[in-house]
Amino acid sequence: MPERLLIKNGFVITMDPLLGDVLGDVLIEGDRVAAVGANLTAEGATEIDARGKIVIPGLLDTHMHSWQAPLRGAYAHGWGNADYYENVFNLRESFTAKDMYDATFAAGVEMIDAGVTTVLNFCHNTMSPEHADESIRAHRDNGQRALFAMGMLGSFDELSVDHQWRLDKVRSLHAELGGDPSSLLRLGMAVSSMEFRPIEQVEAEVALARELGLRMTFHQNTGGQIRELHRLGLLGGDLLPAHANVAADDELELLADCGGGISFTPEGEFVGGRSMTVIGRALKAGATPSLGVDTAARTKVDIFGQMRITFTIMRYLQAQEEREADRWPLVRRPGAPQVEPRKMLEFATVNAAQHVGLGDQLGRLAPGYLADLVIVDPGPYGMALGDPANHVVLRTAPADVDTVVIGGVVRKQDGRLTDLDAGDAGAAIQRVRTRVLGEEHPAMPPHLRKVPAA
Repeated sequence: MPERLLIKNGFVITMDPLLGDVLGDVLIEGDRVAAVGANLTAEGATEIDARGKIVIPGLLDTHMHSWQAPLRGAYAHGWGNADYYENVFNLRESFTAKDMYDATFAAGVEMIDAGVTTVLNFCHNTMSPEHADESIRAHRDNGQRALFAMGMLGSFDELSVDHQWRLDKVRSLHAELGGDPSSLLRLGMAVSSMEFRPIEQVEAEVALARELGLRMTFHQNTGGQIRELHRLGLLGGDLLPAHANVAADDELELLADCGGGISFTPEGEFVGGRSMTVIGRALKAGATPSLGVDTAARTKVDIFGQMRITFTIMRYLQAQEEREADRWPLVRRPGAPQVEPRKMLEFATVNAAQHVGLGDQLGRLAPGYLADLVIVDPGPYGMALGDPANHVVLRTAPADVDTVVIGGVVRKQDGRLTDLDAGDAGAAIQRVRTRVLGEEHPAMPPHLRKVPAA
């Protein structure tokens, strides 16, 4: 059960516009923040000393395929989508329900260890009802706050047969999980990719999700899809496009008009050769961006890294525009630069909370909000000069995560997980590799490697 907890003497980045930054304390009662301020006292509360450390809201990942945790590195050398489908996605039908449990459990443990308190698990490997059940059981067991987005994309050779049971499964899962927004585990829907499914199936999925009040997300990889969803009356702020690199400016404006945004997965998209301009264009259009890792097959499970590379990409692209407009050397002017590091923290907290349907309950450290937070230890060299948010975004790695609290429960303290074991997660990953790949060695088997010979 959550305990009464008092975080003392930290530099608190609340991400709340009324509270701002506070050199002081955070009081947690039950699963909620009770107070933020200086010199707080709470009789009987467990105290955690955050002196010299930075306290931030828990980080959220809004686009993660948790089932791919055991395939870490399988797409590290990838060159375009063909490598992904050949080396990663084609393995999904080899995953049993047991593999889904182990993979999802391990992914959650690693994310908690890295300060990611909430995940939108885009589970496009629900090849049977049991696959979904075991993924949900894993989320329950690792205790990460999760929006389990049930994947509606089934076998490519069974377009209609496997669609109805998925719709039925969503109904039954909704009845099982309920709709309490404060619950650690909530149900969502990963809508079928429009390029692979008839639009009638997509319409049926969106209708069901809205009937049940579920958040939705989808892979937006082909031009014009947002415009088409708008034309059909399906676009809404409850439907989150992932990637959206090819979205046109008018589509981003349509998203903004309905209070929507995009989930940007910068590291995977950048090295995968996709256009990076969408993140700046989305922000300019008023479509809120959030961030995701996407897949451990390509990228380290690290939202700090995603914030850092997003900042670098956005600054580089804007500087390039300035040069091309003959505004050189760079000088500050209205709109230039477009972002500071703190904006990245907003992407990974405030915006992300909105994208998982908890914008009024998560993503800030303020009274009444869910008590998810992370304490960052700057280490022996101390906090960087200037805005402490700069230190979080530009100088922090998962190894610097000192403490993690989820729903008022301390899940990591003094740099060590409290009720989970990283070794158990590693063993789960190895079990999946042994069953799926038939290989006991911890490295990816040679037959999956596509690295060209030297």
